Amino acid sequence: MQDPTHQEMFDFLAQQCAGEEDIRFDIEEAIYWFASDYHGGQGSELYSVLSTSEFRPGMNARRPYPFAKHLFNMLVAEYADNSGE
Repeated sequence: MQDPTHQEMFDFLAQQCAGEEDIRFDIEEAIYWFASDYHGGQGSELYSVLSTSEFRPGMNARRPYPFAKHLFNMLVAEYADNSGE
């Protein structure tokens, strides 16, 4: 499992979605949920990303909305170890 920075994830998603208009909010939401699900504790870069995120989910939010979910899945494919460990 990689421990990417906010900028690395943002740049990756922005490149993948080149040409899409006004998706910054969706990118920030996807990054938040990825950091929430995959951080390795307080010493990890993803925990720092989560703690300093500009995105704040609503009280009832549990998962990203559809387009942000698509972006979240891109982050999982790029940075998470999917070997089942």
